[in-house]
This record gives sequence, structure tokens and C-alpha cells, in this order.
Amino acid sequence: MTQHQPRDEAARTTEGRRQGRPGGMPESDALAQALREVLTLTQLARGVLAERLGMPLTNVEAVEHVMLAKGAGEPIGPAELARRLGVTTAAGTQSVNRLVSEGHMSRAPHPHDGRRQVLDVTDSGFRHVMGELAPLLEVLFEASGGLGEAERQGALAYLRNVARAYRIYLEAPRSG
Repeated sequence: MTQHQPRDEAARTTEGRRQGRPGGMPESDALAQALREVLTLTQLARGVLAERLGMPLTNVEAVEHVMLAKGAGEPIGPAELARRLGVTTAAGTQSVNRLVSEGHMSRAPHPHDGRRQVLDVTDSGFRHVMGELAPLLEVLFEASGGLGEAERQGALAYLRNVARAYRIYLEAPRSG
């Protein structure tokens, strides 16, 4: 039986190439397809959120990065925010200036390095974003409501593995 496994693998790889999968990647399973759907819907929801907030998507992402960094106990400044957004420091500073002038974000001196700044989302900025985001978060929390403890642990393990895979990708050197 093991003699046929390489042939089966070759057939899947050939079929993967025929279907346009890069590098002949094997067909994904239902779990991978569901993750792909969630990631796609997440992107679409971010665009809709930005539209509903009347903010450019980059500014919505900036607010998200600042909130998440602060929640993790690692507040960030304009340069780090620009890096996370994948924009130049000048473009990042422009976004920060706009968010500060609109009252969504504030700047303060870094507690340990007076030459640097840390960013924070203002209470009104938080309320503005959460006013539109809360309904989505509510249905997302409800999505796990019917899961038993074993199912929750399995889902948690899978999501942690996915997060680990993303971290590995983000930290890997660029190819080419």
C-alpha cells in the first residue's frame, strides 16, 4: 500500500497545479477552507467598518493596532505604528496627525524615553469605533455559545496554531 502513496501524492500535486494552486499545493480540507472564508470575511468587514465610521481603512487599522498594543501592555508610538501599517513613517505620522485632530487618538511622552511618544485611543475614539464594532463582536461571541468544552479546547488549539503559523511567517526573512 505504501508503494501507491507517492503516486497519490504526485496526482494531488499535479491536480493542484491544474487548478492553479501555487507550487502544486495540496487541496485544502474543510477546516482550511473555513479559515480562508473567515479571513476573507474579516477583510470585507474591515472595509465596511471603515466605511461606516467614515474613516480611511488605514486609520481604522491604526486605531486597532494602538488598542491591541495597549491591551498587551506594550504601547506603541508613531514609528512602530507606521511599521505595523506597512507605510512610511511620514505616512504614519500623517495618519496619527489626522486621528489626533479628529479626537480619535492622543499622543503622550514615552514614560521611559522622553524623546519618543506613545499613542492612545481617546475615550471618544473608542466609543466611536466600538459603536460600530460591538454588534459584530456580539455575534462573534455567540458563535461559540453552543460549543462543548472539548470543542472549545479543540477550536482554541487550532486558532493558537494558526496564530503561531502567522507569527512564523511574519518573522521569517523575505525570500528572493
